Amino acid sequence: MAFVPDLDVLEGGSLSEETFYGPDCLYPPKKLRLDSEAKHGQSRTTVDVQVTVTPGHGARRFRQAATLVVAATKMLRRPSHQDFADSDLGGFLEEIFEPVTFQRLESSYAGAPVYRYTRSQSFDIYDINHKCFMLDSPTQLVALHVQGPLASRKVRLNIALYRPHTRPGSAGAMGMPVALGIKGYKLYMSCVMSGSEPVLQLEEADVMRDIDSAELTRFIFYRLDSPAEGTTRFESAAFPGWFICTSRQSWQPVGITNQPDQVNIATYKLSGR
Repeated sequence: MAFVPDLDVLEGGSLSEETFYGPDCLYPPKKLRLDSEAKHGQSRTTVDVQVTVTPGHGARRFRQAATLVVAATKMLRRPSHQDFADSDLGGFLEEIFEPVTFQRLESSYAGAPVYRYTRSQSFDIYDINHKCFMLDSPTQLVALHVQGPLASRKVRLNIALYRPHTRPGSAGAMGMPVALGIKGYKLYMSCVMSGSEPVLQLEEADVMRDIDSAELTRFIFYRLDSPAEGTTRFESAAFPGWFICTSRQSWQPVGITNQPDQVNIATYKLSGR
């Protein structure tokens, strides 16, 4: 048996509208019936399929023809006395197209933490040895005991406050994120890696807003208050375990340490006067 599908009619997508042509005659549209005759002694039935492709939409027509050829081959497995029904189409398609297996991947992505800005406050800052902060150069902050004319050069901190946030590496403990700026300037303290260790520096920045990128986390410190002593520490959010510190000697740069109050001083008092 040989048949040729008219792919122009096949564009309609309905099997009931297909027209099949044999070698010598035209069969009117009807429900498809597979009439394959196996000669006595043959182990299987064979079907010759001829496909005619008309110009235009070649790729689409070829896919339709290929699908039809495979479907016709599958029909050889059906008993010859049964009619082809619409419900059979789904079964053929399941055999033609292999099932696609999707693998479920369990993964997590830790995005940059979001720090929600709330307000800002100004404070005088002193370490526990009563040294205050002063700008020794446009980008160098030092701590010293001020006397006489130097008293007017001490700086106040403009502290940007953010909503309480879970501190990294603190087993879920909450902290108060802050950004520490120099009042009257657009300078803020930042903690960055230099060589093998982080360092503290001053940068011009606009952080009186939400902080939602990992790059800006260098400006965030956790304010860790000790209400009983009335003191506080400032831990870097970018480098947990590193704290803003001053030297025990006067007129030395303000820095950062991972050994708070052992060699340097990392405990401060804030005054809102």
